[in-house]
Amino acid sequence: MSVPEDDLPTPARPPRAARLPALGAVALLLAAVAVPHLFHLVVAGPPTSLPYHGPPLKPSPAKQFRGICIQLPSWDPKRPYEQFVREIARTGANTICISVAAHQENAASSVLFVEARRVPSAERVEKLIRLANQLGLSVVFMPIVLLENPGSGEWRGLINPKDRKAWWKSYASYILFYAKLAQRAGAKVFMVGSELVSMEDDTAQWKDLIKQVRGAFKGMLCYSANWDHYENIRYWADLDIVGMTTYHDLVGEKKPTLEVLMASWKPIKKKILTWQKKVNRPIMFTEVGWPSQVGCAKEPWNYFGSTTPDLPTQAKCFDAFFRTWRAEKTICGALIWEWRNWPGQVGGPKDIGYLPIGKPAMGVIRNFFTSPGPWPTTGAATRSATRPASVPTTAPATKRR
Repeated sequence: MSVPEDDLPTPARPPRAARLPALGAVALLLAAVAVPHLFHLVVAGPPTSLPYHGPPLKPSPAKQFRGICIQLPSWDPKRPYEQFVREIARTGANTICISVAAHQENAASSVLFVEARRVPSAERVEKLIRLANQLGLSVVFMPIVLLENPGSGEWRGLINPKDRKAWWKSYASYILFYAKLAQRAGAKVFMVGSELVSMEDDTAQWKDLIKQVRGAFKGMLCYSANWDHYENIRYWADLDIVGMTTYHDLVGEKKPTLEVLMASWKPIKKKILTWQKKVNRPIMFTEVGWPSQVGCAKEPWNYFGSTTPDLPTQAKCFDAFFRTWRAEKTICGALIWEWRNWPGQVGGPKDIGYLPIGKPAMGVIRNFFTSPGPWPTTGAATRSATRPASVPTTAPATKRR
Protein backbone atom coordinates (compact mmCIF):
# COMPACT_ATOMS: atom_id res chain seq x y z
CA MET A 1 0.00 0.00 0.00
CA SER A 2 2.21 2.76 -1.28
CA VAL A 3 0.73 6.26 -1.28
CA PRO A 4 2.12 9.55 -2.54
CA GLU A 5 3.84 11.25 0.37
CA ASP A 6 1.52 14.24 0.51
CA ASP A 7 -1.63 12.70 -0.98
CA LEU A 8 -3.99 13.30 1.90
CA PRO A 9 -7.60 12.44 1.03
CA THR A 10 -10.29 15.05 1.52
CA PRO A 11 -13.96 14.33 2.19
CA ALA A 12 -16.59 15.94 -0.02
CA ARG A 13 -17.92 18.02 2.86
CA PRO A 14 -15.80 18.66 5.94
CA PRO A 15 -17.78 17.98 9.15
CA ARG A 16 -17.06 21.51 10.39
CA ALA A 17 -15.48 24.57 8.85
CA ALA A 18 -12.75 24.69 11.48
CA ARG A 19 -11.44 21.27 10.53
CA LEU A 20 -8.73 20.45 8.05
CA PRO A 21 -9.51 17.08 6.47
CA ALA A 22 -6.28 15.33 5.55
CA LEU A 23 -4.59 17.56 2.94
CA GLY A 24 -5.77 20.55 4.93
CA ALA A 25 -3.40 19.46 7.67
CA VAL A 26 -0.46 20.11 5.43
CA ALA A 27 -1.99 23.35 4.18
CA LEU A 28 -2.37 24.70 7.70
CA LEU A 29 1.09 23.68 8.76
CA LEU A 30 2.71 25.17 5.68
CA ALA A 31 0.69 28.35 6.19
CA ALA A 32 2.65 28.92 9.35
CA VAL A 33 5.66 29.59 7.17
CA ALA A 34 3.86 31.41 4.37
CA VAL A 35 1.93 33.73 6.69
CA PRO A 36 4.15 34.05 9.77
CA HIS A 37 2.14 36.81 11.43
CA LEU A 38 -0.75 34.40 11.86
CA PHE A 39 1.47 32.06 13.86
CA HIS A 40 3.64 34.54 15.74
CA LEU A 41 5.64 32.60 18.30
CA VAL A 42 5.33 33.91 21.82
CA VAL A 43 8.19 32.59 23.95
CA ALA A 44 7.26 32.53 27.60
CA GLY A 45 9.64 33.77 30.25
CA PRO A 46 10.98 31.72 33.17
CA PRO A 47 8.40 29.83 35.25
CA THR A 48 7.11 31.78 38.21
CA SER A 49 5.43 29.13 40.37
CA LEU A 50 6.94 27.46 43.39
CA PRO A 51 9.79 24.98 42.96
CA TYR A 52 9.05 21.30 43.56
CA HIS A 53 10.89 18.59 45.46
CA GLY A 54 14.36 20.07 45.43
CA PRO A 55 16.47 22.00 42.94
CA PRO A 56 16.06 21.65 39.17
CA LEU A 57 18.27 19.00 37.61
CA LYS A 58 20.12 18.58 34.35
CA PRO A 59 19.11 15.64 32.12
CA SER A 60 19.95 12.18 33.43
CA PRO A 61 23.09 10.60 31.94
CA ALA A 62 21.47 7.14 32.02
CA LYS A 63 21.39 5.43 28.62
CA GLN A 64 17.74 4.49 29.03
CA PHE A 65 15.12 6.88 27.64
CA ARG A 66 13.85 8.37 30.90
CA GLY A 67 11.32 10.98 29.99
CA ILE A 68 8.00 12.75 30.21
CA CYS A 69 5.24 13.05 27.61
CA ILE A 70 3.60 16.29 26.59
CA GLN A 71 0.62 16.68 24.26
CA LEU A 72 0.38 19.70 21.96
CA PRO A 73 -3.41 20.19 21.67
CA SER A 74 -3.57 23.81 20.50
CA TRP A 75 -2.26 26.03 17.71
CA ASP A 76 -2.50 29.10 19.99
CA PRO A 77 0.83 30.96 19.78
CA LYS A 78 0.27 32.18 23.34
CA ARG A 79 0.31 28.62 24.68
CA PRO A 80 3.82 28.53 26.27
CA TYR A 81 5.00 25.14 25.05
CA GLU A 82 8.60 26.38 25.11
CA GLN A 83 8.32 26.99 28.85
CA PHE A 84 6.88 23.52 29.38
CA VAL A 85 9.74 21.89 27.45
CA ARG A 86 12.21 23.77 29.65
CA GLU A 87 10.35 22.59 32.75
CA ILE A 88 10.66 18.97 31.63
CA ALA A 89 14.39 19.46 31.03
CA ARG A 90 14.78 20.54 34.67
CA THR A 91 13.20 17.43 36.17
CA GLY A 92 16.23 15.23 35.51
CA ALA A 93 14.56 13.59 32.50
CA ASN A 94 16.80 12.90 29.52
CA THR A 95 13.92 12.42 27.07
CA ILE A 96 10.72 14.17 26.06
CA CYS A 97 7.87 12.51 24.18
CA ILE A 98 6.04 15.06 22.04
CA SER A 99 2.55 14.05 20.94
CA VAL A 100 0.24 15.58 18.33
CA ALA A 101 -3.19 14.33 17.27
CA ALA A 102 -5.29 13.84 14.19
CA HIS A 103 -9.02 13.30 14.66
CA GLN A 104 -11.74 11.28 13.04
CA GLU A 105 -15.44 11.76 13.62
CA ASN A 106 -16.08 8.39 15.30
CA ALA A 107 -14.89 4.79 15.22
CA ALA A 108 -16.59 4.11 11.85
CA SER A 109 -15.07 7.10 10.04
CA SER A 110 -12.73 6.49 7.11
CA VAL A 111 -10.92 9.84 6.99
CA LEU A 112 -8.62 11.56 9.44
CA PHE A 113 -8.55 15.34 9.75
CA VAL A 114 -6.43 17.82 11.62
CA GLU A 115 -8.38 20.34 13.68
CA ALA A 116 -6.97 23.78 12.90
CA ARG A 117 -7.24 24.84 16.52
CA ARG A 118 -5.67 21.69 17.96
CA VAL A 119 -2.18 21.46 16.49
CA PRO A 120 0.72 23.92 16.45
CA SER A 121 2.22 24.97 13.14
CA ALA A 122 4.85 22.69 11.59
CA GLU A 123 7.43 25.41 12.09
CA ARG A 124 6.68 25.64 15.79
CA VAL A 125 6.71 21.87 16.30
CA GLU A 126 10.11 21.69 14.64
CA LYS A 127 11.39 24.49 16.87
CA LEU A 128 10.15 22.66 19.97
CA ILE A 129 12.03 19.51 18.94
CA ARG A 130 15.20 21.51 18.33
CA LEU A 131 14.77 23.32 21.65
CA ALA A 132 14.47 19.97 23.44
CA ASN A 133 17.67 18.76 21.78
CA GLN A 134 19.47 21.96 22.78
CA LEU A 135 18.41 21.32 26.38
CA GLY A 136 19.91 17.83 26.29
CA LEU A 137 16.68 15.91 25.75
CA SER A 138 16.26 13.07 23.28
CA VAL A 139 12.94 13.40 21.45
CA VAL A 140 10.36 10.68 20.95
CA PHE A 141 7.66 11.85 18.54
CA MET A 142 4.23 10.25 18.88
CA PRO A 143 1.33 11.10 16.52
CA ILE A 144 -1.96 9.72 17.86
CA VAL A 145 -5.58 9.47 16.73
CA LEU A 146 -8.50 10.87 18.72
CA LEU A 147 -12.23 10.55 18.10
CA GLU A 148 -14.11 13.84 17.75
CA ASN A 149 -17.59 12.53 18.60
CA PRO A 150 -17.17 8.97 19.85
CA GLY A 151 -20.15 6.71 20.28
CA SER A 152 -20.78 4.94 23.56
CA GLY A 153 -17.62 3.15 24.65
CA GLU A 154 -15.69 4.14 21.53
CA TRP A 155 -12.02 5.10 21.57
CA ARG A 156 -9.14 4.75 19.11
CA GLY A 157 -8.62 1.12 20.09
CA LEU A 158 -12.03 0.28 18.58
CA ILE A 159 -11.70 2.03 15.22
CA ASN A 160 -13.57 0.10 12.50
CA PRO A 161 -13.72 2.33 9.40
CA LYS A 162 -16.43 1.78 6.81
CA ASP A 163 -13.80 2.08 4.09
CA ARG A 164 -10.63 0.49 5.44
CA LYS A 165 -8.57 1.28 2.35
CA ALA A 166 -9.46 4.97 2.56
CA TRP A 167 -8.63 5.03 6.28
CA TRP A 168 -5.18 3.57 5.69
CA LYS A 169 -4.46 6.05 2.90
CA SER A 170 -5.44 8.91 5.18
CA TYR A 171 -3.53 7.54 8.17
CA ALA A 172 -0.37 6.87 6.14
CA SER A 173 -0.34 10.43 4.83
CA TYR A 174 -0.72 11.81 8.35
CA ILE A 175 2.10 9.65 9.70
CA LEU A 176 4.46 10.34 6.80
CA PHE A 177 4.01 14.10 7.10
CA TYR A 178 5.14 14.02 10.72
CA ALA A 179 7.88 11.45 10.07
CA LYS A 180 9.48 13.93 7.67
CA LEU A 181 9.04 16.74 10.17
CA ALA A 182 10.60 14.67 12.95
CA GLN A 183 13.55 13.82 10.70
CA ARG A 184 14.18 17.46 9.79
CA ALA A 185 14.03 18.58 13.41
CA GLY A 186 16.22 15.85 14.89
CA ALA A 187 13.91 13.47 16.78
CA LYS A 188 15.51 10.20 17.87
CA VAL A 189 12.46 7.89 17.98
CA PHE A 190 9.27 8.01 15.91
CA MET A 191 6.05 6.19 16.82
CA VAL A 192 4.21 4.82 13.80
CA GLY A 193 1.05 4.41 15.88
CA SER A 194 -0.45 4.23 19.35
CA GLU A 195 -3.11 1.90 20.79
CA LEU A 196 -4.86 1.22 17.48
CA VAL A 197 -5.94 -2.19 18.76
CA SER A 198 -8.66 -2.96 16.22
CA MET A 199 -6.38 -2.07 13.30
CA GLU A 200 -3.38 -4.11 14.43
CA ASP A 201 -4.38 -7.22 12.47
CA ASP A 202 -3.84 -5.33 9.20
CA THR A 203 -0.28 -6.62 9.12
CA ALA A 204 0.39 -5.96 5.43
CA GLN A 205 -0.69 -2.33 5.76
CA TRP A 206 1.48 -1.82 8.84
CA LYS A 207 4.52 -3.37 7.18
CA ASP A 208 4.07 -1.18 4.13
CA LEU A 209 3.64 1.94 6.26
CA ILE A 210 6.74 1.13 8.33
CA LYS A 211 8.74 0.69 5.12
CA GLN A 212 7.60 4.10 3.89
CA VAL A 213 8.38 5.73 7.24
CA ARG A 214 11.90 4.28 7.14
CA GLY A 215 12.37 6.13 3.89
CA ALA A 216 11.47 9.39 5.59
CA PHE A 217 12.84 8.98 9.13
CA LYS A 218 16.35 7.68 9.85
CA GLY A 219 16.05 7.23 13.60
CA MET A 220 14.48 4.40 15.59
CA LEU A 221 10.89 3.30 14.99
CA CYS A 222 8.42 2.13 17.61
CA TYR A 223 4.72 1.33 18.01
CA SER A 224 2.90 1.93 21.31
CA ALA A 225 0.72 -1.10 22.04
CA ASN A 226 -2.06 -1.17 24.59
CA TRP A 227 -0.98 -2.81 27.85
CA ASP A 228 -3.16 -5.88 27.23
CA HIS A 229 -2.66 -6.29 23.47
CA TYR A 230 1.03 -6.46 22.58
CA GLU A 231 1.36 -10.21 21.93
CA ASN A 232 -0.83 -10.41 18.80
CA ILE A 233 1.08 -7.83 16.75
CA ARG A 234 2.89 -9.36 13.78
CA TYR A 235 5.17 -6.51 12.74
CA TRP A 236 7.47 -6.12 15.74
CA ALA A 237 10.35 -7.48 13.64
CA ASP A 238 9.97 -4.47 11.31
CA LEU A 239 10.44 -2.03 14.21
CA ASP A 240 13.41 -1.17 16.42
CA ILE A 241 11.58 -0.89 19.74
CA VAL A 242 8.51 -2.54 21.26
CA GLY A 243 6.34 0.09 22.91
CA MET A 244 3.63 -0.66 25.47
CA THR A 245 1.57 1.24 28.01
CA THR A 246 1.34 0.29 31.71
CA TYR A 247 -2.34 0.55 32.64
CA HIS A 248 -2.58 -2.81 34.44
CA ASP A 249 -4.90 -3.57 37.34
CA LEU A 250 -2.42 -3.85 40.21
CA VAL A 251 -4.77 -4.42 43.14
CA GLY A 252 -7.92 -6.32 42.23
CA GLU A 253 -9.99 -5.97 45.39
CA LYS A 254 -6.99 -5.45 47.69
CA LYS A 255 -5.77 -2.23 49.27
CA PRO A 256 -3.05 -0.47 47.26
CA THR A 257 -0.11 -0.99 49.59
CA LEU A 258 3.40 -0.99 48.18
CA GLU A 259 3.68 -4.70 48.98
CA VAL A 260 0.50 -5.49 47.02
CA LEU A 261 1.64 -3.41 44.08
CA MET A 262 5.06 -5.04 43.99
CA ALA A 263 3.52 -8.51 44.19
CA SER A 264 1.13 -7.70 41.35
CA TRP A 265 3.98 -6.65 39.06
CA LYS A 266 5.81 -9.99 39.46
CA PRO A 267 3.61 -12.13 37.15
CA ILE A 268 3.20 -9.23 34.71
CA LYS A 269 6.96 -8.81 34.54
CA LYS A 270 7.55 -12.52 34.07
CA LYS A 271 5.05 -12.68 31.21
CA ILE A 272 6.48 -9.62 29.44
CA LEU A 273 10.11 -10.73 29.73
CA THR A 274 9.30 -14.27 28.58
CA TRP A 275 7.50 -12.84 25.54
CA GLN A 276 10.30 -10.33 24.89
CA LYS A 277 12.75 -13.18 24.26
CA LYS A 278 10.58 -14.26 21.32
CA VAL A 279 10.53 -10.88 19.57
CA ASN A 280 14.09 -9.94 20.54
CA ARG A 281 13.42 -6.21 20.68
CA PRO A 282 14.04 -3.77 23.55
CA ILE A 283 10.92 -2.54 25.34
CA MET A 284 9.95 1.05 25.98
CA PHE A 285 7.09 1.76 28.36
CA THR A 286 5.45 4.54 26.41
CA GLU A 287 2.86 5.74 28.94
CA VAL A 288 3.74 5.26 32.59
CA GLY A 289 1.05 7.02 34.57
CA TRP A 290 -1.56 6.87 37.29
CA PRO A 291 -4.07 9.68 37.93
CA SER A 292 -3.87 10.91 41.52
CA GLN A 293 -7.37 9.75 42.43
CA VAL A 294 -9.06 6.94 44.32
CA GLY A 295 -9.02 3.78 42.22
CA CYS A 296 -5.92 4.65 40.18
CA ALA A 297 -4.12 1.41 41.01
CA LYS A 298 -7.05 -0.67 39.76
CA GLU A 299 -8.03 1.27 36.64
CA PRO A 300 -5.15 3.62 35.80
CA TRP A 301 -6.60 4.27 32.35
CA ASN A 302 -9.86 5.57 33.84
CA TYR A 303 -9.16 9.19 34.74
CA PHE A 304 -12.91 9.82 35.10
CA GLY A 305 -13.21 7.13 37.77
CA SER A 306 -13.24 9.37 40.84
CA THR A 307 -13.24 12.98 41.94
CA THR A 308 -11.44 12.18 45.21
CA PRO A 309 -7.68 12.85 45.21
CA ASP A 310 -5.33 10.07 46.30
CA LEU A 311 -1.78 11.34 46.03
CA PRO A 312 -0.13 8.64 48.20
CA THR A 313 -1.39 5.81 45.99
CA GLN A 314 -0.18 7.56 42.84
CA ALA A 315 3.28 7.85 44.39
CA LYS A 316 3.28 4.20 45.47
CA CYS A 317 2.31 3.10 41.96
CA PHE A 318 5.31 4.91 40.49
CA ASP A 319 7.56 3.55 43.24
CA ALA A 320 6.46 -0.05 42.61
CA PHE A 321 6.92 0.37 38.85
CA PHE A 322 10.46 1.73 39.14
CA ARG A 323 11.48 -0.90 41.69
CA THR A 324 10.18 -3.60 39.34
CA TRP A 325 11.73 -2.44 36.08
CA ARG A 326 14.68 -0.13 36.81
CA ALA A 327 17.44 -2.75 36.52
CA GLU A 328 16.13 -4.69 33.51
CA LYS A 329 18.51 -4.47 30.55
CA THR A 330 15.74 -5.38 28.09
CA ILE A 331 13.93 -2.13 29.01
CA CYS A 332 15.27 0.76 26.93
CA GLY A 333 13.01 3.43 28.37
CA ALA A 334 10.06 4.68 30.39
CA LEU A 335 8.00 7.75 29.52
CA ILE A 336 5.91 9.38 32.25
CA TRP A 337 2.34 10.32 31.29
CA GLU A 338 2.15 13.35 31.34
CA TRP A 339 3.15 17.06 31.62
CA ARG A 340 0.97 20.13 31.62
CA ASN A 341 0.16 21.76 28.28
CA TRP A 342 -1.54 24.99 29.31
CA PRO A 343 -0.81 27.54 32.08
CA GLY A 344 -4.12 27.03 33.91
CA GLN A 345 -3.08 23.58 35.06
CA VAL A 346 -1.77 24.23 38.55
CA GLY A 347 -1.36 20.75 40.06
CA GLY A 348 -0.93 20.16 43.77
CA PRO A 349 -2.92 18.18 46.34
CA LYS A 350 -6.40 18.82 44.88
CA ASP A 351 -5.55 17.72 41.37
CA ILE A 352 -6.83 14.31 40.21
CA GLY A 353 -5.06 14.12 36.84
CA TYR A 354 -2.00 12.18 35.70
CA LEU A 355 0.65 14.82 36.03
CA PRO A 356 2.71 14.22 39.18
CA ILE A 357 4.18 17.67 39.71
CA GLY A 358 3.29 19.27 43.00
CA LYS A 359 2.57 15.79 44.39
CA PRO A 360 4.66 13.16 46.21
CA ALA A 361 4.97 11.19 42.96
CA MET A 362 7.28 13.86 41.53
CA GLY A 363 9.91 13.08 44.14
CA VAL A 364 9.71 9.39 43.26
CA ILE A 365 10.11 10.16 39.58
CA ARG A 366 13.06 12.49 40.16
CA ASN A 367 14.78 9.74 42.14
CA PHE A 368 14.32 7.41 39.17
CA PHE A 369 15.63 9.97 36.71
CA THR A 370 18.79 10.54 38.76
CA SER A 371 19.47 6.90 39.70
CA PRO A 372 21.95 4.69 37.80
CA GLY A 373 20.60 2.71 34.86
CA PRO A 374 21.20 -0.95 34.00
CA TRP A 375 24.09 0.12 31.73
CA PRO A 376 27.01 2.52 32.30
CA THR A 377 25.98 6.18 32.16
CA THR A 378 26.65 8.42 29.18
CA GLY A 379 28.63 11.05 31.06
CA ALA A 380 29.00 12.89 34.34
CA ALA A 381 26.51 12.37 37.13
CA THR A 382 23.30 14.40 37.06
CA ARG A 383 23.83 17.73 38.76
CA SER A 384 21.75 20.71 39.76
CA ALA A 385 20.83 23.36 37.21
CA THR A 386 20.52 27.02 38.05
CA ARG A 387 16.91 28.08 37.62
CA PRO A 388 13.77 27.00 39.51
CA ALA A 389 11.08 24.86 37.93
CA SER A 390 7.30 25.11 38.14
CA VAL A 391 4.42 23.33 39.82
CA PRO A 392 2.18 22.32 36.90
CA THR A 393 -0.41 19.62 36.37
CA THR A 394 -2.46 18.27 33.50
CA ALA A 395 -5.96 17.41 32.43
CA PRO A 396 -6.01 14.05 30.58
CA ALA A 397 -7.10 14.26 26.99
CA THR A 398 -7.26 10.67 25.76
CA LYS A 399 -9.66 8.03 27.02
CA ARG A 400 -8.52 4.43 27.16
CA ARG A 401 -10.33 1.24 27.91
